[in-house]
Amino acid sequence: MRGRIHNLNDKQKKPQQQQQQHELRSPIKAQIMFRIFSGKSRTTPQDSNSSPGTSGTQVQGRTISYDPTLIMALKSDHHELIRIYQQIWSEGYERQDFRKIAELLKAFKSTFQAHLIKENVSFYVYLEQSLTNDSHTLQIVKDFRTDMNDIANAVVQFCKRYSRDVFTREMLLDFKRDYEKIGEALTRRVSLEERELYTLYHPS
Repeated sequence: MRGRIHNLNDKQKKPQQQQQQHELRSPIKAQIMFRIFSGKSRTTPQDSNSSPGTSGTQVQGRTISYDPTLIMALKSDHHELIRIYQQIWSEGYERQDFRKIAELLKAFKSTFQAHLIKENVSFYVYLEQSLTNDSHTLQIVKDFRTDMNDIANAVVQFCKRYSRDVFTREMLLDFKRDYEKIGEALTRRVSLEERELYTLYHPS
């Protein structure tokens, strides 16, 4: 992979990165870090029993089968999100091309939402049904899911605000700050999912 989002942010310092990586070792502590735009937890959506066109997933009643390709697909989504995120800055903001920013934000939001659907239907539902006898781990998984809803809300609000052909002076000043906040949240989330959460997914 061409490098994670946080490698682009020159203002992030190595000691901060090391501290964040240490904190990410604890899934329970991590849930607090993700609530960067709201102090409230969103209500976790009800699990879907089916999803048309979900590759590699079989839905029979309330049972979802293990998909050996799912984790690779989710990681591929992460790479694509990072790529688009980088382009928003290099091809949009740095060139003051606001139409390009709007175009890339649209792609970023649709890719992000498709990723969430895949996680919700194929990943979380499978974990929740396979961890019915492990209440502690199941609660951690549910907390992860709720935290992702907080990040999703922040991403949608960010994309809505800056999907404009023209920026006001205030928007121009705010964009960098908001862009960096989104990047920090996604960096932590991607790292935590790939190092911690995805390791829970295996044939039951």
